[in-house]
Parts: sequence; C-alpha cells; structure tokens
Amino acid sequence: ENKFAVGCGARLIAICYFEEENDWWVSKHIKKPIKSTVTCVDWHPGNILLAAGSTDYKVRVYSAYVKEIEEKPAPLPWGSKMPLGQVMAEYRSTSSGGGWVHSVSFSPSGNRLCWTSQDSAVSVVDASQGQQIATIRTEFQPFLRSLWLTDDVIVAADSAVSVVDASQGQQIATIRTEFQPFLRSLWLTDDVIVAA
Repeated sequence: ENKFAVGCGARLIAICYFEEENDWWVSKHIKKPIKSTVTCVDWHPGNILLAAGSTDYKVRVYSAYVKEIEEKPAPLPWGSKMPLGQVMAEYRSTSSGGGWVHSVSFSPSGNRLCWTSQDSAVSVVDASQGQQIATIRTEFQPFLRSLWLTDDVIVAADSAVSVVDASQGQQIATIRTEFQPFLRSLWLTDDVIVAA
C-alpha cells in the first residue's frame, strides 16, 4: 500500500502519500460534502476507494485515486469516474434516521460495504447488486467494529459479538460477553478471530 488516510473533527479526510521527488510525505484533502466529524475510514481492497463514516449519520465512498503516484484505475461497481475526492456513493446510516457511524468495512471483494451505527444497527450495501441497503437492528449496545470473514459473513463487536450472514441479511449468532473493553478491535488470523 502506498497511501494512508486520516479522518478528523475538522470535517475532512487527508489522503497521505510519499512524494519521492521531494522525499516527503504530502496530503490531499477531501472536504465536501462532509458536514461533521469523520469517525472511521476503511480502504477498498484495490486501494483506490475509501469508505468513511461520520457523525452526520452518513456513510460515503470516495475516490482516493492519486494520479501522481497511481495508474488510472479500471471501472469498479462503485463507478468509473474517479478523480480524488469524488463521492462514489452516499448512504444515511439507517433509513429510520440512524445514528453516527462507528465503523465501515469493505468486503474482501470490495463490492460490499458494511457499517455499524449508534442505533445498534449493522447495515450492508452491495454495489454490484443495485446498491440496496440491508439493515439488521439489534437490542444490544452499539457495535463499534465490524470485520468481514468472507464476502457473505461479517462479525460486529462491542458488548456482544454478532455474526451476520450478509447474503441472507440475517443474524446467525450472538455471543454475549461482559468483557466489553476487550472487544474494541478485531484481528483475523487464519481461521481465528481474536478480540484484543
């Protein structure tokens, strides 16, 4: 990977990359249409798109293509025109109003995007299937992290861990736990999920 992204409370996302000519790290900013604090970001597997969630209850997919360091990308299900900062898609966290967005996560293929929001919902959209949103609401505390195990299975975690089948739009299992502080980040190692 040749870039990193930083979302912040200044209503912008910095796309940072190393400029060899000057031997220095530089950044380009995505500012519009962000109206509040950026709470989370996730890179598309192809390293050209960036998903971002924010406290304005929106999830956005942006082009993060930097022409100075990358070849022109091929069209994706998310769109074909990709100047830096182009909004490829925008979604409200949930159709009923939702809440601020805690996590965004692209599937391994990059065609699906999952997000979790303050209203204890897990939402999924598939860019290759008409961008219809599927949302599962739970009775648990809001999930703070989401991670794709496969293109069809997501793990969302906070005070409970839920396994969601994205292809069926349903919750497969829930594991309640009293160890909430330990479920702030998830790592996938071979076939094992470790909460740390």
